Amino acid sequence: MANNLNKQKKQQKAQLLGQVKGKHKARIKRTPHKGNLTFEKSASESTTQNMPPSSRKSPTKWIVLGVIMLIALVFPKPKLITYEKLGLVSQSVYWGGLPGIDPVLFDSNLHPRPALERDTLYLCADLNNPDSCQKYQIIEQNGFISALKKLILD
Repeated sequence: MANNLNKQKKQQKAQLLGQVKGKHKARIKRTPHKGNLTFEKSASESTTQNMPPSSRKSPTKWIVLGVIMLIALVFPKPKLITYEKLGLVSQSVYWGGLPGIDPVLFDSNLHPRPALERDTLYLCADLNNPDSCQKYQIIEQNGFISALKKLILD
């Protein structure tokens, strides 16, 4: 009788676990044990942290920074100039241009012909006709930051 009780208990347990009555046993899928993952991750991270920082970083950041600095030094920057003729005073942003590109006065349709070292500015209606130019005296020249403020505020 004790054997019958043991068999009945086993069958009840099997039914609770989802086994089919009979000779079949429940199959439990087991995943293989992969060990201590945190130790393996920390070991791989410590090897990458021990590398010197100069070997990991590429020099492209320094090359880009050098090119930007070269452009800032070589190319002309805009200036804020104050000029006057016959008591009429005006301020404009002047950009000296590049080789092959004429200088520009941002708020005028006239073409500037500068003589900044002599504090003189010639504004011409027609580049080919020198009779269309008028001479202005430059009173003050301000730098790049003043020119940007003038462009933003106007």
